[in-house]
Amino acid sequence: MIASLTGLLLWGTTGATLAAAGWKKNRLLIAAGVLLILASPWLLGLLSMPSLATLGLACGVLFKQKLRPALAGWLLLSGLALYSSALGFWAFDVYVLGYAPQVLLIWCAISLALAWQQGHKALAIAWLLALALFPLGVLESANLWDALLDPMAMITGAVALLLSLKSKAD
Repeated sequence: MIASLTGLLLWGTTGATLAAAGWKKNRLLIAAGVLLILASPWLLGLLSMPSLATLGLACGVLFKQKLRPALAGWLLLSGLALYSSALGFWAFDVYVLGYAPQVLLIWCAISLALAWQQGHKALAIAWLLALALFPLGVLESANLWDALLDPMAMITGAVALLLSLKSKAD
């Protein structure tokens, strides 16, 4: 029950953050935010709870924090490693490390340092929040990866990386 409420709150907050970020200038952000708020119960049922990284990335949009190429690449590589192993593309399952979160502390330290150094404070704070909330059991999953990374965060990293590469080519 608490996990479902937390999931609805996360989807709704992500939507509200995107809507607030585009309030006067970007109708696409407003539309995406409102759609996330309205669809949050459906999204929770379909996609489960978003990671706190997704919320951190949405807050970064609100606070005008750019997702720089190094951090975007880190999100993409982390997601590719996690999801390709979960789909069985390699013999080692990275997802299982989330059940013994002590092992993930190295990834967390790198991620937090990179996010902070790259100026994306919202993402760093979201990851710290995930580390703080996970032991309390208020998040949906017993796997720490689910609080730290999801496909939306990975795709956001991929899009930001592609856009930065495109702007350098122009």
